[in-house]
Amino acid sequence: MPKKNATRKPKRRNEKRETAQLFDLTLKCILKEASHPAVVHLINSIHKKNYPLQTTSVKFEPTEHIKKILKSGKLQKIVSDIVVTLFGKGFKDTYLIEAQIKDDAGMVLRIFNYSVQIAVAGKTISDDGSRMEIDMPAPALLYFEESKTKDIVSIRMKFPSGESVLYNVPTLKILEHSVSELEGMALLLPFFVLKIRKELKKRSTDSEKRKRLSKELDGYVAEIVKSLKESKRNNYINERDLAMLLDKLVHMSSELYGKYEEFVEVDMNLKKWAKSSACEAIDRAVNKRVNNAVNKAVSQAVSKAKEESRAEGQAELFALLESGVSLAEAKKIFSFS
Repeated sequence: MPKKNATRKPKRRNEKRETAQLFDLTLKCILKEASHPAVVHLINSIHKKNYPLQTTSVKFEPTEHIKKILKSGKLQKIVSDIVVTLFGKGFKDTYLIEAQIKDDAGMVLRIFNYSVQIAVAGKTISDDGSRMEIDMPAPALLYFEESKTKDIVSIRMKFPSGESVLYNVPTLKILEHSVSELEGMALLLPFFVLKIRKELKKRSTDSEKRKRLSKELDGYVAEIVKSLKESKRNNYINERDLAMLLDKLVHMSSELYGKYEEFVEVDMNLKKWAKSSACEAIDRAVNKRVNNAVNKAVSQAVSKAKEESRAEGQAELFALLESGVSLAEAKKIFSFS
């Protein structure tokens, strides 16, 4: 028995690590592959901002920083999840997005440390060297699954002068919202497939329960696809974003539930929806190109006909003038001078 337990524990830890990496990497891929308006819309929704979607530029900043530990003098690499700067006419604002699977009381301190490193990298110093200024990025902490964490976690920093500053980090628990509520955060919708993950992982879950959970997941997937299409109609995301998000949805669902035979039908339905949406997108793109080509050809033909007609009319005008018809009489016949 002891040997059996000893071999199981590392496996569970590895599975948890792989799952965390799956979520983290998927989030990073989604944000970095998404269109700029889609990223801006997500920031607007999380932070209650109103950046213009079409004219705001997006830049992803480096996420690795080197920190020197004062006591030992050793260098330590600090890696944050997502650092993005939005800029446009009259503004340049940086945001830090961190994501977690489970509750971690120390996360707010790590976010603060990440933020300081990011801010220090862009520090400014006064001409006389007496003052340094740093701009802290606006943070947000996302939880992929259920969490008991409060909507805002904070650090109160007290100074010798008696002053104190409260550093607040808003949190967003994805699964505490419905699919329709997450429509304003379309880039996070693929993560809603995690809704049944914990229930499925329970040891008491048998085949019958897995069948029920697969039907439940099938319903969620249908809602997610519908909401993504609605987001596309509302211009929160574009055609390419829709295809990318469906692809990530298929990948994540397959990684989490693909090994269970009870989920085969869900996987097939999801791939069918993804393929259907991709085909629709291709058809629209082809039709748009064809229509543009036809319109251009028609426009060129009309223009050419007008030019030829004008040339013929000018020839007739000169012929009339040469025959002795006055210019005033000729103008009555032709609309151009």
